[in-house]
Amino acid sequence: MSESYDVVIVGGGITGASLLYILSKYTDIKRILLLEEYGSFASLNSNSNNNAQTLHFGDIETNYSLEKSRETKEEAEIVIKYLSMLPKKDYDMITKKCGKMVLGVGEEEINKLDGIYDSGLKHIFPGLRKIGPNEIARLEPNVMKKRAIDEKVEALKSDNGQMVNFRNLTNSFVKRAKAAKIGRINVRLNAKVLSVNGSAGDFNISTHDRTYKARFVVFCAGSYSLYFAKMLGYQKNLSVLCVGGNFYTAPKVLNGKVYRVQEGGIPFAAVHGDPDITNQHITRFGPTVTIYPELEKGKPSTMFDYFKTFNFDLATSASLLNILANKDIRRILWNNAFYDLPGIGTSIFLKREVSKIVPSLRPKDIMLAPHMGGIRPQIMDEKKKALVLGESKTKEDGVIFNITPSPGATSCLASAIEDMSYICDQIGARIDLKAVEGTLVNKETMPITMRKLKNW
Repeated sequence: MSESYDVVIVGGGITGASLLYILSKYTDIKRILLLEEYGSFASLNSNSNNNAQTLHFGDIETNYSLEKSRETKEEAEIVIKYLSMLPKKDYDMITKKCGKMVLGVGEEEINKLDGIYDSGLKHIFPGLRKIGPNEIARLEPNVMKKRAIDEKVEALKSDNGQMVNFRNLTNSFVKRAKAAKIGRINVRLNAKVLSVNGSAGDFNISTHDRTYKARFVVFCAGSYSLYFAKMLGYQKNLSVLCVGGNFYTAPKVLNGKVYRVQEGGIPFAAVHGDPDITNQHITRFGPTVTIYPELEKGKPSTMFDYFKTFNFDLATSASLLNILANKDIRRILWNNAFYDLPGIGTSIFLKREVSKIVPSLRPKDIMLAPHMGGIRPQIMDEKKKALVLGESKTKEDGVIFNITPSPGATSCLASAIEDMSYICDQIGARIDLKAVEGTLVNKETMPITMRKLKNW
């Protein structure tokens, strides 16, 4: 049995669902299909148990360049615009405001904070301000409680704190996509893609029970996007390092999000403390960083697929050695090697990471949460001999491959707008530019997004 579509989207996480919404709302594309392997949307990385539930603005992410901060700010504002259009009941199920700061502990980290702030961050985020121990204690009492008197601390406090249940946001995109084009949107759950072949204008996508034909295919399948790219003969110079992030939980000790200072250019998130949008009684600390030889965390059956995404050659080996030559990456991987160990892992994680955020916590106060945390695909580029920071997007004739680790959920709508522009150019569809600019994109304040939109 075969069905034909203009566009088939593979992957029902937040990236795929946001693209489904954008195509249904702002284009005249007639037939769109979304395929999702599991029985519900956002089952893996977009599930709120498996991410930091943070709408990133680029203001307290100290590993970002200034240009990355500007871009992330725009991406977050597009999500805010979408949320502002929702009924209050839906809005409240998806997001809530919360405090947010990045904490510097010790003179070295404080100097880094000062340098980042003065280098231009304060101009991008006028609401971002430096605060000292007294104000930190007022906003987050447990950050200062039982801290050594002679330990220096400083923070950058942001006004843009926003928690998001990305699973609920994903479901919102699907619901509104269906409403925008009744009868023209098809969604299939429990539809694992087994193979893809063909070329621009004539792709065949096979699941367990049928084959779909597509003029254009977009892969929004997390770690599996590279797997499908290589199946079609693309991205041969890339390999994926699957980084698994676990979380520890404690009784509620923070009012808002407290991030740590992080080295620039390092793709692994520093450990931070977050309230949980799904459980107001706990605080989560993480993520830890562990390299997994599998495309889905906790599924050894995906190990074979993982090895299909990894190039076992000299160029890849040279890239891996170059990455490991970075002392900060080596230190992160070495420290994290102990954090998930039974028994001693809790004490080590507390001493090295959590106590710098909340000094008063004891080993008995925190516990590893095995049901939390997912896989973050970090792309390794043989040509650059480096890890790619953030999202990876490849556009070819008739196909797009999206790989979206953090801040991928924040960039979902901006990424979808970029994909929409390329898809419509490729298949000759029309975009309602006035509608996009009137609802999601501000011409004056979003120049980076406008360039992506106009380039089509």
